[in-house]
Amino acid sequence: MNDIFSSMTHKFAGLANGRVALFLILSLLGILVLGACGNETVAPANRASSPAAASGATPVATGGAGTGSGIVAQGVPGGQPLPTPTPPAVTNRLVLTIWTAGWKGNTDYEKFLNEQIDNYRSRNRNVTVDWQDYGDGLAQKFEEAAANPGKTPVPDIVLFNASDLYQFGAKGYLSDLGQLGGTTLKDDYVPSTFEGLRVGSIYYGLPWQASTRVTIINKKLWQQATLDPAKPPKTFAELDTMLPSMITKTGQDVTSAWFKPDVLGEFLMEDLPLYSVSGDGSTKQTAFPSGGTTEKWQYFQTKRKQGAFAKDALSKGYADALKKYTANQLVMVMDGAPLLPGLKNSSPELYKDTLVVPHIVGKANLLPMNLQGWVIPKASRQPQDALAFLKVLNSSDNQLAFAKFSGLAVPTQKKALTDSFITGQDDPLAQARSIMAQSLNQAKPAESLLPSPLTPANREKLLAALNKGLNTIWTTDTSPAAALQEAANTWKEVLK
Repeated sequence: MNDIFSSMTHKFAGLANGRVALFLILSLLGILVLGACGNETVAPANRASSPAAASGATPVATGGAGTGSGIVAQGVPGGQPLPTPTPPAVTNRLVLTIWTAGWKGNTDYEKFLNEQIDNYRSRNRNVTVDWQDYGDGLAQKFEEAAANPGKTPVPDIVLFNASDLYQFGAKGYLSDLGQLGGTTLKDDYVPSTFEGLRVGSIYYGLPWQASTRVTIINKKLWQQATLDPAKPPKTFAELDTMLPSMITKTGQDVTSAWFKPDVLGEFLMEDLPLYSVSGDGSTKQTAFPSGGTTEKWQYFQTKRKQGAFAKDALSKGYADALKKYTANQLVMVMDGAPLLPGLKNSSPELYKDTLVVPHIVGKANLLPMNLQGWVIPKASRQPQDALAFLKVLNSSDNQLAFAKFSGLAVPTQKKALTDSFITGQDDPLAQARSIMAQSLNQAKPAESLLPSPLTPANREKLLAALNKGLNTIWTTDTSPAAALQEAANTWKEVLK
């Protein structure tokens, strides 16, 4: 093009009328530039388009950095999905839809995911990521979509807790990671976390963040009870030998332990199943009351009556536990890690004088684990593309970055757990993270004790029946066997 301009300029230089020459040169320049621009077409993508789900809502696109290159539809938590707008002059646009619960509205979470979308889009220009958040309504929304894939738009990626993953996996709503090639990543993760997202023989999710129980101890009161800070209890049996000293050698307004039993977690820790399956797999039967389940609830009732366990722990939350702990009215708080951020702010001296130790275990030598995993629904139109995005989103670096602002949870990838943020011991919060990371391999989601598949309503019925029984033996003299039997009656009705 430069040669053309040079030749034409030379010819017009000999013209007597300079104004005419200049006019002709500029006109020719305009024609050539327009012709060149008209030849620059956008190269088509490699695959067919997968349009975003249509809805009656009007799409709202955002602009600027951190917004998925300006094409992430903004949804209201609990609202209907919004279609992602397709940028002008772009053909064969691939749209990946991702659903979360409670991420939108959290500045850190939004910034994190939008940055990941931007980074991925910068390397994959034909990809649009449509992110929707449904808050507490995520499971119900997904149930509706997965049960009616031809009528209701189904996402490509969803972040579920283990409890929901088990149910939807058992219903056949989720893709088998093995068939997609996702299980080749298995060695990157702590084994218990990858196994924790398995239903039967099928792996349904890539582990994200996890947490386990940690115990905190008021060091001053612990020493007042003449107990060794270097020797915290490891089992309930060891705890029993220490409780008398906590009761008799501390003030009358001091309670030995704040312990909030979990109806599934406590049975998991003792390896006590709650149901069994017939030989042909066609029916399920309750496995309680049993000697083990009755014994466990009897233990809770006895310790509560003795005053060793705080009576109001079952009905109140961490805010109440923190209030009593900062008032030096609790020797120890089991599963007490959630108190640490508030304790650090409200009582920095007590925070520094707090022992953070592993939670005691039962006969199974297991701890309950809270676990999240990314899944790809079976009805996704582009499962391989969804997996490609997840491999980037769920990297060890991203897991670690998210853990640094998400609170007391730790990554599930082995490499991320070697970082000093996880292994550090410089203060109680760091110690809690380190203990959680070390405990992952002896942890399992307690929801694995529930049968599957269940409707959300039936799952709530089973949990409500157990919670009612536990509350009864905690607050009254009702025998544990009777309370368990009443809960079992509800289970039988649901399982039949």
